[in-house]
Amino acid sequence: MNTIEQNNNSVDIASLIKKYIKYWYLFAISIIVCFILAYAYVKISKPVYVIKANLLIKQDDGKSGGIQSAMLKNFSFGGMLSGGDVDDELYIVSSHSVFKEAIKKLNLNKKYIVRKNILKKIDAYDNYPVKIDVPAGIEDTLSTTLKFKIKVSEKGEIRVKVLNDKDKKVGETSSQNFPITIHTDYGNYTLNKTKDFLSGKKINTTIYLSGYDAVAENWSKSISIGKIDKKSNMIALSLKETNIPRGKDILNNIIDIYNKQGIIDKNLEAQNTAKFIEERISLIQKELFEAEQEVEKYKKENNLTDIETEAKIILEQNGDFKSKLIETETQYQIVGLIESFLKNPNNKYSLVPFSTTLSEQSSSEVVQKYNELILERMKLLRTAKENSPTVQLINSQIDATRNNVINTITNIKQSVGIALKDLKAQENKFLSRIKGMPTQEREFINIKRQQVIKEELYLFLLQKKEENALTLAVTTPKGQIVDAAYNLNKPVSPQKTIILFIGLLLGVIIPILYLYLKEVLNTKFSTKQELENITSIPILGEICETKSKAPLVVKEGDTSPIVELFRLIRTNIQFILNNKNEKVILITSSISGEGKSFFSCNFGMSLALMNKKVILVGLDIRSPKLAEYLNIKNKNIGLTNYLASENVEIKDIIITNELHNNFDIIISGPVPPNPAELLLSDRLDMLFERLKEKYDYILIDSAPVGLVSDTFCLNRIADSTIYICRANYTEKDNIKYLNQLVSNNRLKKVSLVINGTNAKQGYGYGYGHQGKK
Repeated sequence: MNTIEQNNNSVDIASLIKKYIKYWYLFAISIIVCFILAYAYVKISKPVYVIKANLLIKQDDGKSGGIQSAMLKNFSFGGMLSGGDVDDELYIVSSHSVFKEAIKKLNLNKKYIVRKNILKKIDAYDNYPVKIDVPAGIEDTLSTTLKFKIKVSEKGEIRVKVLNDKDKKVGETSSQNFPITIHTDYGNYTLNKTKDFLSGKKINTTIYLSGYDAVAENWSKSISIGKIDKKSNMIALSLKETNIPRGKDILNNIIDIYNKQGIIDKNLEAQNTAKFIEERISLIQKELFEAEQEVEKYKKENNLTDIETEAKIILEQNGDFKSKLIETETQYQIVGLIESFLKNPNNKYSLVPFSTTLSEQSSSEVVQKYNELILERMKLLRTAKENSPTVQLINSQIDATRNNVINTITNIKQSVGIALKDLKAQENKFLSRIKGMPTQEREFINIKRQQVIKEELYLFLLQKKEENALTLAVTTPKGQIVDAAYNLNKPVSPQKTIILFIGLLLGVIIPILYLYLKEVLNTKFSTKQELENITSIPILGEICETKSKAPLVVKEGDTSPIVELFRLIRTNIQFILNNKNEKVILITSSISGEGKSFFSCNFGMSLALMNKKVILVGLDIRSPKLAEYLNIKNKNIGLTNYLASENVEIKDIIITNELHNNFDIIISGPVPPNPAELLLSDRLDMLFERLKEKYDYILIDSAPVGLVSDTFCLNRIADSTIYICRANYTEKDNIKYLNQLVSNNRLKKVSLVINGTNAKQGYGYGYGHQGKK
């Protein structure tokens, strides 16, 4: 078995090449067909181009950051709010809402296919003969893809059939004129002709209608959007598309929608800021007027004219201290404004107009996140109702964030209040040192301070009002178009050379794969080499196929290929029977139909032609066919009669001169009820002892070993075994079973003969021509 495994594992390249060369016509056909298909694919396939666009995201310089940044920027505790992150803008550009808006604007959920002929069809973008009108609202909720097949004959007959995405018919109609209204399970649709409709010509077109969401999702997978590099603010958009105008329109519209949405968000923030400023200006204006009246009233009651001149010396010394006190007081007022704004229920979902970057960066981030949530809620309210789950979820986030902002502002207010309290305490100490300053001076300073604070706040709000008005007036998009959509000159596919090469390669691979799978899946051997790969049993020879229907093909003086093959086997058997007393040759097979009887008769005739006395004994007593095969008329007496009755002698069962003077036959006889017992009888052993005395060769035509066990009973009288197998007929498993029999010594000196091959091709030498003559 080790030899067999080594034969299986070794690869004979030369034999493989020789085996495949026999099927050269398969390779030729496969290569030609694959090359034609590859060439047709190259011709039919539309070129795919890469379309690109580049967008520069402008960084926020602080001027458009809102009133909160500008107000807190003026104070020592304030800080600048950072500009928008490019990564965030990248997500916005590639968002589903942007894609959906672009699809809706370009009507890309409607796909028009115009078929010119069997092989040519056009994916029309803006020049299609028939268009479809869809009722409002259906495209937003359509969950399937409807396929409208429209055929217009030369006579103007119109037939329309509507299928869903499972190719189930959901509507059908016919008409003579456009427009056509077709009723389906998914609504009613109207078909009408366009300017590209040509009357009197045959039209075959298909319209695919899908929902906006599904088409937007598909396009988002096709379009690549990303930063050029990590440190760059440039966003690159690219798309592979066969229709260049459509590809350019998609990228340009994505950029345009992104910029418009950015302007809308920016204006929304500015409008809310303007509303807040107007409210605060009205309030501060009233407070400033009251403060000025109080100053006026105080001067009149105390007969004061120019108190500042009188306190000039003190103010010059105390100028720096007062500035610091005023700044802290103003800071406290601003923080209070922010706190009151947040605690006011009317401002529950309004933008915080002041930044809280007071002394800590975390407080600024909290306010900024709160404003982002408010803006996101405003965006959602454009398309969703207030009681929707998404809006309720973001309301919960806003409420939680508002509490955090209030706590942060409260802490800042407390810290500023402590500082203010300390400054006032220092002020009291300073004023107490001024013994010559009248009490009214101190009171006047307090009153005047309130007036100055209100005046600064009023002027600041007026300034911010103008800046905010300028922001509303100047609608500069956040994304600067560096490169509008453009296409590369050379298409990226199909690559003609590669496709043609692949076609040729497949043309070579497919026959090899076919032949390999055919060999692997084939359970029968077909050649001598395949048989040698699965067994180490010696092979005596091969018997080629013959067109003759006669039972005997071996004749005296005949040199046909099949006769020569029998002669070769006759020669090889001499090496098996190397003892003069070895005369009995058992001939068997796996199953019936492998040519056992044919071989037995012709092999016996070949031996007889050597002037050797040969007898053929039919020992397939369960299913005797030898007499029928040789057309022997007297079938009533045979071996079974001799084995069953002592009154029958050997001479009574031997048939002489039926085939040849040197070739005698013993047929099986009638089928007995106890075949196994007869084959084990001593009369069978005695018979073969007597036959050995008279004959040079005794051939046993036994039963197939794969059907019954009778053949194993004959192993005691046989000197060697010829096992007949047939190409393209005998199963490989039968040969493996034979290997087991040989390894278990169930049969003696087993050798193989292959029947039904084309071995005559290897035996030229003029034999074929002589045979024909």
